[in-house]
Amino acid sequence: MTNVAPRTLTVLAPIRPGEEEPLRAVLRTVGDDVEGKRLEPGTVRPGIEFRHSRHIHFARLVVLDDPDRGRDRKRLLYSANYDGEFDEHLAELIAITTDPDAIWGRLDGYTGPAAFAAFIRARTVEPEAFYIAFRDETVERLHDAIDFRRRAQTVVDEASSASLVDLVPRLSSGAPAADQPLPWIVAAAARWFRALPIVADVIRAVARCGIGNVFHGTLRIITSLTRYPLFRWVNRLTRNRLPPRRSPYSSVTLDHCTVPAPLVPGDEVPSGPDRQIPPTFREDVIAQNQLTLVTVVMPGQAGRVRAVMAAIDSYAKRLSPPGSLIGISTIHFVKWFVIDNGRRLMMVSDYDGSWESYIDEFAEMILSGLDAIWETSYGYPPDGAADLPAFKRFLRSHQVPAEIFFSAYPEETVLNIVNDRAFARACAGGAGDHIRGQLQHG
Repeated sequence: MTNVAPRTLTVLAPIRPGEEEPLRAVLRTVGDDVEGKRLEPGTVRPGIEFRHSRHIHFARLVVLDDPDRGRDRKRLLYSANYDGEFDEHLAELIAITTDPDAIWGRLDGYTGPAAFAAFIRARTVEPEAFYIAFRDETVERLHDAIDFRRRAQTVVDEASSASLVDLVPRLSSGAPAADQPLPWIVAAAARWFRALPIVADVIRAVARCGIGNVFHGTLRIITSLTRYPLFRWVNRLTRNRLPPRRSPYSSVTLDHCTVPAPLVPGDEVPSGPDRQIPPTFREDVIAQNQLTLVTVVMPGQAGRVRAVMAAIDSYAKRLSPPGSLIGISTIHFVKWFVIDNGRRLMMVSDYDGSWESYIDEFAEMILSGLDAIWETSYGYPPDGAADLPAFKRFLRSHQVPAEIFFSAYPEETVLNIVNDRAFARACAGGAGDHIRGQLQHG
């Protein structure tokens, strides 16, 4: 397999009338035990056995409202980040689906496994913005780094009281020294080469969204990013500032634990007006969490939203260092979609830690970026993300729990992976030979 960035596939497919609850039942059976730990040996259950995948990083299936097709209609969201080619992913996906009719057969237009690829292609939606924490890592390579660190830690624990933190400097002596110029020159050249397409990104964004949307959308994003000298200089030059708060008090009501409802006329909740987050909602179960949001974009604002997405996508692809998006080091993958002919905005995120800490970190690190993304959606707080309680209510009101959420490395945070990669590379030189020898014979 070629060493390319992980790819993404997101599908929105209408569910056949009357099949909504049977489909939920199948999905929840898998979602309640996605690793298959409670299955009896030899048991086959209908659904998708993601635990058998070798190339999927994260995946989810979510039942969403489908308001454009009717009040009671639903649609299935399938979203995955995977290694390899599109056709290879579809072949693996159908191979790990034990009963295709139990899931795909409940969707409009599905005619069988032979036409599965055509069915998926016709219902695929492409992201407007896509961030990948580790663009050069496959599931296999990440597992190798994680496993190497765990085995090395076991060796160290058995041999002495030393830690891997103490061990890395000694192993690093066999790797290129930090003061040797060639690695730094190569790394700098790679960064510049990766950043060069930004010019083409800007031209495409202007052609698609208009220069006004691109200019104002970009300024809106960087308003609060004054910790970066370039953005601070641009903000001063253009007099770009955060607007003053309209009120020192939060606009959120005291009773915000009731069933979510549309916040303003024109707003929607993405799983029906009588929907409640079920008690089985899988959040904070493992080191990682999932977030799926669907908001309604105000009429005439789709161009502005797409311009903001273009800026985020360009930064994520061209400038973001491994494991960090504008200083946020808890996101594995995040992508945004403008769907339904520009009427709705959907966000799909795989992240570390609790929901509360994730939103707090976003609000602290990229406050104006949150406003730029969602201020064109119905129900956004008057004071934006600066009114954090109201912002959190806005997100919860538009969040949809996943019926299935799968991670190939569920106990690993982004920071864990950063450290595992650094340790594995430090041990790749000659000084790591004695550790590798102990691991092989341990």
